[in-house]
Amino acid sequence: MLDRAAITIAISLCPEEALCYLARVYTTLVVFNPPEFMKTAIGSRVLIHSLGYPDSYEFAHICKQLMDEFGFDTETFPAFALQGLATIASIVPCDRHDLELDFTDSQWNGIAPTSLTDIQSRVEDRGQSAWLVKLKDTYFLQEPIYDVLAPINTETGDVWLPKHMSHLEDFQQALSRDILTSKV
Repeated sequence: MLDRAAITIAISLCPEEALCYLARVYTTLVVFNPPEFMKTAIGSRVLIHSLGYPDSYEFAHICKQLMDEFGFDTETFPAFALQGLATIASIVPCDRHDLELDFTDSQWNGIAPTSLTDIQSRVEDRGQSAWLVKLKDTYFLQEPIYDVLAPINTETGDVWLPKHMSHLEDFQQALSRDILTSKV
């Protein structure tokens, strides 16, 4: 199991996006500057990690409404925790020269709206490459793995590998945990 954890990646998302991907509301992640091996990782597992809750009243209120709708709160869906896992169904590059974002276009179905706006700023302003990662088989962990701190400066949509032994242990634990197939 340890070897499998060593090649598994985590993606950090804001809590409301992590919830929506695990609940299968959204199915396509926008990942920025993925590691090379991920571009051919179809069939691999991805751990879904939640970042901190929003500080802004407006965003915190929206987040709380969403959590309430799915029956979660900050204790049952904590910040800085591994919340679930998914399988990569496909991964394709986003054409940085054709970023006319028409929100009704079917190519953007299944992507969180905040990710769509993030594509333009991170690709155009910061020169990052964006990739669309289609997820399948998403599951909540029966109990989140608490207090998993992503590497410094990790933003929503960032992929990361275990950085030290405690990450490796957390990844291994997540892969061996019972999963809930019908939480929402």
